[in-house]
Amino acid sequence: MSIARNFYYLSLALLFFISSYLSAEMLDLEKFFEQDIVIENKQIDIPGYPYAFNPSIVRWKNSLLMSIRHIPNAKDSFTSHIGLVWLDENFNPTGKPQFLNPRPQSSRAPLRAEDARLLTVNDRLYIIYSDNEDVKISKGGFRVYVAELINDNGYFSIKEPECLSQFEGENKNLREKNWVPFDYEGNLLLAYSISPHKILQPRLDKSGSCDVVFSTQNNFTSWEWGIPRGGTPGLKIGNEYLSFFHSSVEMQTLHSNQKKIWHYFMGAYTYEAAPPFTITRTSKIPIVGDRFYNGFEYRPYWKPVKVVFPCGFIHDYNYVWVVYGKDDHEIWITKLDKNKLLESLLPVGN
Repeated sequence: MSIARNFYYLSLALLFFISSYLSAEMLDLEKFFEQDIVIENKQIDIPGYPYAFNPSIVRWKNSLLMSIRHIPNAKDSFTSHIGLVWLDENFNPTGKPQFLNPRPQSSRAPLRAEDARLLTVNDRLYIIYSDNEDVKISKGGFRVYVAELINDNGYFSIKEPECLSQFEGENKNLREKNWVPFDYEGNLLLAYSISPHKILQPRLDKSGSCDVVFSTQNNFTSWEWGIPRGGTPGLKIGNEYLSFFHSSVEMQTLHSNQKKIWHYFMGAYTYEAAPPFTITRTSKIPIVGDRFYNGFEYRPYWKPVKVVFPCGFIHDYNYVWVVYGKDDHEIWITKLDKNKLLESLLPVGN
């Protein structure tokens, strides 16, 4: 029997087991998906901003820099600010966050910047985020922006943010977000989607244009927990890139108090380090650790959710540290065993 068919039957058996488990007892995700990949999980508190969430992280100038998202007024969840804060080697803040203003002074629209990703390209620090500069909110108003971050004596500023609005398949009725940035030989590239793995190259000439440089098909049908979408930037590890994605599915669990709400999951995937950047391997089940889903039930910004939303990671020879937003109200970092993580990934059919 082929490996593909074996995995197909394994998926069916897993789904049957989940259904049987749910019929007998409410599903505890932390026990059901328990793995030895996850070594440690820690909440990062930002003094003065207890509900900051959806962080990204980068090692820059030999120090750790983290971005955060902050909603100043829960009654107006569309108003959203992005801040930057330095961390020590134990992932504790070493000062107050500095919030960025990507808008010209003439803009009349409130700040709506969301879910930044940080990436270094040729020792230059870039920020990629979603924003809506229209006074009237619409799905089509949200677009992906890219800009270089300039540090002048410890003060960060955004240099000429560019709205990426001209690309193949652009749709005025579609909200754009969660593009996956990565550095290829000093060039900033962006994965528009995971399946297909569609790669854009922004021209960065103030035209807002992106060129589709590669697009490869893959088979993500073995992932049963929603459509895989962008999460962290891709970082090169050996002869491949590694990134973490998110997906979501509506379900009842112990963590949702038996209510049917959206649950977000995290997985990992690798892709080739050279064009056309074909996806090669992916997680077989969600990456879940202690306190991923247990915790305080917050008043939702938009609707009740249980969220694990990865936006950045760093790594060394032995470990991977992934920062993620939890339940749209908290910042966490999880420490993973690097070798066990990579060994757990299964080949993806192309």
